[in-house]
Amino acid sequence: MRLRRGKRSINFLCLIRWSIVLCCVFISIVILHILSTVISYHYFTHTFQFSNVSFWKDDRVTSKTPLLPNTEIEKVNLTNSTIVITACCRNVRRNLPGFQRNIQSITKLFGNYRIYLGESDSDDETLTYLNQWKNNDSDHVRVYTYGQQRWKLMSRTNRIAFCRNNLLTEARKEMPSFDYYFVVDVDVGSSSSFEIRDFLSNFIYPSSSWLAMTATQRAEYYDIWALRISPILPFDCWKKIKELTSYFIDQSYLIDRLVKIHQKSIPRHVPLIEVQSAFGGAALYNGKYLNKHCSYNGNDQERQLTFYSQCEHVPFHSCIQKYAKQQKIYINPVFQIC
Repeated sequence: MRLRRGKRSINFLCLIRWSIVLCCVFISIVILHILSTVISYHYFTHTFQFSNVSFWKDDRVTSKTPLLPNTEIEKVNLTNSTIVITACCRNVRRNLPGFQRNIQSITKLFGNYRIYLGESDSDDETLTYLNQWKNNDSDHVRVYTYGQQRWKLMSRTNRIAFCRNNLLTEARKEMPSFDYYFVVDVDVGSSSSFEIRDFLSNFIYPSSSWLAMTATQRAEYYDIWALRISPILPFDCWKKIKELTSYFIDQSYLIDRLVKIHQKSIPRHVPLIEVQSAFGGAALYNGKYLNKHCSYNGNDQERQLTFYSQCEHVPFHSCIQKYAKQQKIYINPVFQIC
């Protein structure tokens, strides 16, 4: 009995010792991670060349030779062209009348068009309205519903990427070739301030020179997550902020220098701004340069285990640029979607 009790005492002491060792190891790892984060934060803030003005004012942007127009808005003729329009819809019933009005003003410009609308996870009358739209224009409007995707795809960005990929696939099945591909968000696309001349401004530039024209807004340029413009913002701004401000480090400095400074309204007189990625609520793609191997992806491939989302437009834009030759992606300051 004494021998057994002795063994139990030894085992208990070993358990305590190992627990202490594991706690020490864990604490050491946490301390090292904190130190690493602090060092990384200070290194980044002292070595990265922050812009002191909005990206469209930065000398590294304005020094580039801009793409110049080769015609005037009044001379744009799209009656021999085909456009495909896609939009993903969730709980946007209140926006749909304005959105439909604006989209119809666009489709009237073209000789042929198709509208592909994807819906999921709505608990208002979104799907009912979409089906009515389809029934009233069944030759041109297609509606797809994916049910409750939130339980299958937990990330909102992944749900949007799924929808955009599905609509692009359906469009390619039905329309083997089309001249232009227009992706638009319903909320901003429903604005009563939308003007068709702003949309037409995309077509005054030589079509052989641009891959995509992305939108701006009359108020602030809000969509910094989708923006990639080297060397000013060559990375995911929010991912960088989260990586460098773990624990007790304040985010406000980086948010001011990487996000808010670039959200100023872009004046209409500013020339086209060449970017690696942007969206701003709407993007018009030159159909001939859309490669079939490219798709949207909301997963950050570098941080799959953390379930961190990336803006779905960024990998899509990265892919289509690999297959384009000289064509670029631009922000068009005149193309004010709202």
